[in-house]
Amino acid sequence: MTWRRIAALVALLLSMSGGARASGDPGDVRPGPVDIGGGRTLFLNCQGEGGPTVFIIPGMGSYAEAWNYIVAPDDPSWSSPYDVIEQARLIPSPDATQPTVARATRVCAYDRPDTRPDGDLRSTPVPQPHQMQQDVDDVVALIAAAGLPGPFVFVGHSYGGLILDLLARQHPDLVSGLVFAEPTSEFLPSIGSPAQNAAFYASGREGRAPGESVWFEDAFAAVASAPRLPQVPAIVLSADRFPPPDQLTPDNYTQAQIHRANDMLAAALGTAMQVVPGSGHNVMLYQPAAVADAVLRVVDAVRAGR
Repeated sequence: MTWRRIAALVALLLSMSGGARASGDPGDVRPGPVDIGGGRTLFLNCQGEGGPTVFIIPGMGSYAEAWNYIVAPDDPSWSSPYDVIEQARLIPSPDATQPTVARATRVCAYDRPDTRPDGDLRSTPVPQPHQMQQDVDDVVALIAAAGLPGPFVFVGHSYGGLILDLLARQHPDLVSGLVFAEPTSEFLPSIGSPAQNAAFYASGREGRAPGESVWFEDAFAAVASAPRLPQVPAIVLSADRFPPPDQLTPDNYTQAQIHRANDMLAAALGTAMQVVPGSGHNVMLYQPAAVADAVLRVVDAVRAGR
């Protein structure tokens, strides 16, 4: 798992055109910047109608647009046994995760500061590296400013999963269900060696220079000191493809370690980890139907009161 590979993904995505500010009416939240106070805005893209509302927290250096793209079905990267997303051709598609979920309920995704590479829809920049608590506070402020109705089924990918872990602990009243897609599990530091953990912390500080970066040491400590996770319908998804050996060093976490950490997260949530066949770290690009299915299973469980 490396933020440089996510940066390569972000460089492949096209910025969205158009957009308008979200109104205070939760039935009319259109793609555009939302004023969260303090002279700052965050880009928000909501699609579909109905409840519970699904709220997507993207990975580090990634942003809302990724959830509307897929790896092209005829792309040669499918023939690789490895996760080679930086070589893949990404295309916008109605079969991407967000539009698929939107056919059943409202689903919103947002851009954290310094993730969208260009354009006039960028969220207001902030100093980097930053504390993860700021990301949790921003999600809470964005939900309030946009007038989104809760509680929510939250979806967290990669670093977004660690944000979601802390958010769910600190704001259980906002949470009706949880989906972790290839998350940065809170249990990674307990599994990794000192050298692996140090390398991971350093990768967070480097981030996607000059874009998003984070203090991972403090992020893991914040989760460890927070209240317990709420017991709500939850799913944890893991990928079955890993980067090629020539992209890895002994200081990278192994796929076995990542799966073990995700197993531990799933156990803390009262569920079991699920491996998505034919997917890499950006599982929503490789297998959008599988991610959408997981989200909608949690939505159905929430609707049924389970």
